[in-house]
Amino acid sequence: MMDLPSLLRTQDDNLSQMQGVLAEEFDLLKQHRALALPALAERKQQLLTAIEALDKTLAEQPDLRQQLSAFPAQLQALQSKLDACQEQNDLNGRLLELSIISNRRLASFLSKLRDSSSLTYDAKGNTRSGTRSLGIKA
Repeated sequence: MMDLPSLLRTQDDNLSQMQGVLAEEFDLLKQHRALALPALAERKQQLLTAIEALDKTLAEQPDLRQQLSAFPAQLQALQSKLDACQEQNDLNGRLLELSIISNRRLASFLSKLRDSSSLTYDAKGNTRSGTRSLGIKA
């Protein structure tokens, strides 16, 4: 079993890696490179699993509160990194939502553009979209 300072260092490394993954995710979202996101999401999930497992290991330490009082600087650094990760993850989530909205608008625009270029006229001179009529048989 690892001692408390080693566990804290490992958690610090995990959070540093998570910050890197979140920064990479942000860059991919800014560059509209959505196809690269699934692989990154897998790395992010693996890190999250490691962080959670280490949290459970830390929680199982005897007299944890008393032991942690000897490491205030490390705890503050961990809390700062965790807060930064949460903030960046929230920002990435908002950016992803905006990207989805933008893609839906583009799809809607393209659909309207396609429909307007395939307009046809009925017997009364009214316009309608191309071959989407139910009366047309192939």
